Amino acid sequence: MSTIKNVLARLTAATLVTGIALTAMQTSASAGELPSGNHRIGVLSNGALQVKEGNLYASWVQEMGGGVEKFDIAGDRIGVLTTDHKLFVKQGNLWESWTEQAQNVKDFRLTGSRIGVLRDDSTVAVKEGDLNATWVEQTSGVKDLELSGNRIGVVFDSGLATVKEGTLHSSWVNQMDGVADLELSADRVGVLRTNGTVAVKESNLWSNWVEQIGNVKKLELSGSMIGVVTNDGLATVKEGNLYATWVNQTSDVADLQIAGDRIGVLTTGGVVTVKEGGLYGSWVNQYGGAQSFRLAAATSNQGGQHVSQQDIVNIYGSAYATDTVAAGLPDLNAEMQAAGITSPTRKAAFLATLKHESGFRYNAGEAGNGAVYKGRGFIQLTGDFNYRAAGNYLGHDFLSHPEDAAKVEWSAKIARWYWTVARNINASADAYDMGGVGRAIGYSYDLDPTESLNRCASYKKALAYFNGGSLPVAESSIKCTR
Repeated sequence: MSTIKNVLARLTAATLVTGIALTAMQTSASAGELPSGNHRIGVLSNGALQVKEGNLYASWVQEMGGGVEKFDIAGDRIGVLTTDHKLFVKQGNLWESWTEQAQNVKDFRLTGSRIGVLRDDSTVAVKEGDLNATWVEQTSGVKDLELSGNRIGVVFDSGLATVKEGTLHSSWVNQMDGVADLELSADRVGVLRTNGTVAVKESNLWSNWVEQIGNVKKLELSGSMIGVVTNDGLATVKEGNLYATWVNQTSDVADLQIAGDRIGVLTTGGVVTVKEGGLYGSWVNQYGGAQSFRLAAATSNQGGQHVSQQDIVNIYGSAYATDTVAAGLPDLNAEMQAAGITSPTRKAAFLATLKHESGFRYNAGEAGNGAVYKGRGFIQLTGDFNYRAAGNYLGHDFLSHPEDAAKVEWSAKIARWYWTVARNINASADAYDMGGVGRAIGYSYDLDPTESLNRCASYKKALAYFNGGSLPVAESSIKCTR
């Protein structure tokens, strides 16, 4: 591998928004992740790449002064494809040096610890690990490449989309013909067909497609959000399950990007503007004269977790410092990411619910209930209709094996399914409506008002904790009763 020196960091004069320069890196995260708060925005203008890190008013740092054809940012990695078809990647802070990765490249993707290249001869290779890892050949005859988590997807020249999941040597699973663009995010697969229609599936690679919308020229998936740009330039986004309602964002849009709770657009006039806080945030102009842009979301806290056992203990006490709680957290964090449970209010609503439903125990069972389909797991899945619906979605027979709902490999998945698919509880959390959360969870009304008020108190504790010690809204704005 050869290395070129990074261009000296300097501020650009082409910004629409100026802000406070970055003075130091935040707490470090593991490879491929950004520390909490260190969201990134990148823009390409006249072949030069600028990136900012932090809040929407941070200052730009020039990463490469010219000769850039395409770029990508994912976690703490930045990649550029130069006009002579060479791929360079850097990892770490914005002032790291570039490392040449490949030549004869026409497109590439970054995700986590993986780098994928689509070469000029339409072959695809992917590497995994550090920047010096070895390339593993994947397939040929490809026009589009996508990476997300442990999934690799391609669209062949014929229009067939196929995806593999797991290792770099896993088998391909064909998805659909007639595909113009393929998008991957968490456990979702989305296709934009050549006729401008969009379909999305979630859970496993053999799930059924759900039709979304037509007249589309751009598709974007991120966590629990689906975004499109229509042929007339309207950007619209939905959040939650696949049947959620579209929320129009803005018009005259050429490109759309989503990462974490940020939504960004490139207007037809070359202006990049970004909002944070989800679908109803306020736009903040970022850059003028842009060719393209990308967003990268930071991890929510140290170690790449949305919630640690120490967080739970800090909020609710040492009673939860048990091996059982610790054993369920890796899966729970993964499903929180997939469900978009990443903002302070969503995490607080989710944790308050799990505290009262299961005590954060993945293997919890409803005490004193001998029914076959009694409450089990993090979210206390209850009733044969819910066991059936969860099984249909997750591809597992919980009706025949109800005890599996309280196993670590299924408990968090079921919680995510109930939170975002069976219900759309994120919407209530976003509105600071614990009464709405309670209605969706469905505990007995005979317990009210005490139970609802207790859950709301648990929510407020977690909300203040994840918001840096104080509530983000007036306490009177939080609805506690159903």
